[in-house]
Amino acid sequence: MGLSQMLNLSFPFADGSLGLLVKAALIVVVIRLFTAVYNLLTKRSPYENIAGPKPSSAMLGYLADVHGMDSLDLHFTMTERYGHVARLKGGLFGSDGLYISDPLALHSILVKDQYNFPQSDEFSGLFGIIARGPALAAISGKEHKQHRKLLNPVFTASHVSKLAPLFHRIATELRERLKTEVKSNPGATVDILDRLSRTALELISQGAIGLTFSPFDNMNSKGFHEYYEAVNDVLPCSSRLFVLSPFFESWRNKKPVWLRRFIGNLAYVIPWPSLRRFKECLDIMHPTCANVFYEKKKLFAEGGIDALANTASGGIDLTTVLMQANSEANEEDRLPDEAVMATMGSFILGGQETTSGAICRLLDLISLDHDLHDWLREEINEALAEKKGKPLDFYELNALPRLDATCREALRLFAPVTFVWRQTKKDTIVPLQYPITDTKTGQEIREILIHEGTTVYVGISALNRSTTLWGPDAAQFIPERWMGHQAYESTMEKIKTPGIFSNTMTFLAGARGCPGMKFSLLEIKTVMSVLLPAFRFERADAMVDWRLGITLSPYVRGKEAEGPQVPMKLSLIEEEN
Repeated sequence: MGLSQMLNLSFPFADGSLGLLVKAALIVVVIRLFTAVYNLLTKRSPYENIAGPKPSSAMLGYLADVHGMDSLDLHFTMTERYGHVARLKGGLFGSDGLYISDPLALHSILVKDQYNFPQSDEFSGLFGIIARGPALAAISGKEHKQHRKLLNPVFTASHVSKLAPLFHRIATELRERLKTEVKSNPGATVDILDRLSRTALELISQGAIGLTFSPFDNMNSKGFHEYYEAVNDVLPCSSRLFVLSPFFESWRNKKPVWLRRFIGNLAYVIPWPSLRRFKECLDIMHPTCANVFYEKKKLFAEGGIDALANTASGGIDLTTVLMQANSEANEEDRLPDEAVMATMGSFILGGQETTSGAICRLLDLISLDHDLHDWLREEINEALAEKKGKPLDFYELNALPRLDATCREALRLFAPVTFVWRQTKKDTIVPLQYPITDTKTGQEIREILIHEGTTVYVGISALNRSTTLWGPDAAQFIPERWMGHQAYESTMEKIKTPGIFSNTMTFLAGARGCPGMKFSLLEIKTVMSVLLPAFRFERADAMVDWRLGITLSPYVRGKEAEGPQVPMKLSLIEEEN
């Protein structure tokens, strides 16, 4: 028997029918793949009659444009180009999203129907990973209510006001350090962002968790530098990992924990610098908060709240107040240890970079306008003279109308966080303050149906800069718009927004409004009240670009690889007189 005959007897497909079956199967796969792609390309979007920006990438859709580091202008001008509701076109395999800056629609999304618009998995997953636990930004529903119930009293004016002397002492340390630098090297350029970041870290560390880093005494301390750089790097690194963000939420809850940690440590061997640096930052930040917490817990167990009076903050930091409130709460309302530690980490992360960036912006604006500087300095000096040079307390700082108006305007125009996003849980009809036009029919649309699963971007800066809301000078820095009347009266038609701060969206709105707003404003006003009477600020020759991340970060043009910085020239005002 020949070989061919043996094959025919041994294998039923030796006659070539196997090849035909494989070809048929391949044809079926190709047809189905083609059909799937065709359906994706021809599927009608429920938002196709809403105007919006054209994506630069057909594959990624709006993601590259909305999250790109150089896309700040898109956010700032979104309402002027496309209205207060804009369609964001999804990529080849993604769905359309919506970009919303309409006041009435945002009231529905963030307040009235907030449970239909929970935080996206990307956002909660990211901050859950950074905090290594159920931080406020990483939880929702009943758990979020439980946390807010304990945290809201911690951030009241009566508690935050006690931090004013502590903040003044830290701001004074900054002033004296800068004076030394200016006197030793007149005319030299100072990276004011570095000095403000050190100060903001110390303000939030002492005020929020009761830990001091002595940032100016330990200028060359390895431990301080590691932590300082980790806090500054973690959010910029995370913004470069947005392609991984859809997996963050499921990843942080994956069990068993040992396997999650083992796989997480592979970040150190994967050739992706941003991922490796992100993991390094997490491994530096978390142990610091954990060590502080366990030390506090031990002292608290041994001697109660009085035993914490000898910590850096004198026992008035927010974590100490939280621990006391937690111990007094009903059993079912108490937070577990991991939640308290995650909250401590979120205090640091949420307060350090945003505050230093906000103060840096303010000083940059003041450096362009000596009249504004003199206007503010006059008010501060008059208040200090009335107190015979004693520091201004929480209530006295808030009673300075010029300083207050300047802070409000800077935070309106340059919100540290440009946008946040939500994931629609169920179909919801939201009304519009400002009707949009149907691009197909030309008809006016006064409400929109947001479909389940739609990603909704809350345009914080877009609303804050809307000319329809704030007038034709919305993009200009005009502190006087806040003087002498209520916050909502600063808008064109006295329109109220859902924002919790000064009719803007800077600190967001509703149950997810920033609980640390009063804390942050006290930091900013204290530093300004200490620095402005002492120094004249001038821009250096370098061109600084503020680039988009989770927060805004300033980079010197052509020196982006050196990291965020703001070079500035300082001179002592006493030498002018």
